[in-house]
Amino acid sequence: MADPEIDHDFDYNSQGEIDILRSHFYETEWGYDDSIEDYVNRILFCLAETIELQQPRVTWHLIRRSTPPPPTTFSWIKAFGVATILASSFSVLKASLR
Repeated sequence: MADPEIDHDFDYNSQGEIDILRSHFYETEWGYDDSIEDYVNRILFCLAETIELQQPRVTWHLIRRSTPPPPTTFSWIKAFGVATILASSFSVLKASLR
């Protein structure tokens, strides 16, 4: 039998992990005189401990999908770009020599 001093009325799922939503301290139907702040203050200690208990024991590695290669540019576009840069460089050189 579970010790209520240690377990804080937790329910466990089929994997042996604490099920917060089925636990007794998680009451969705509060009385009309309770505020949300009072409710959160009441269960905050239990929730913090539960979340700490359910943290994974190993480091997580996020692996993203590989990005597709950039589209290939045509060789004539590259040649045109190089020719444009050379022409502008020569015109700047010619203007500076005057």
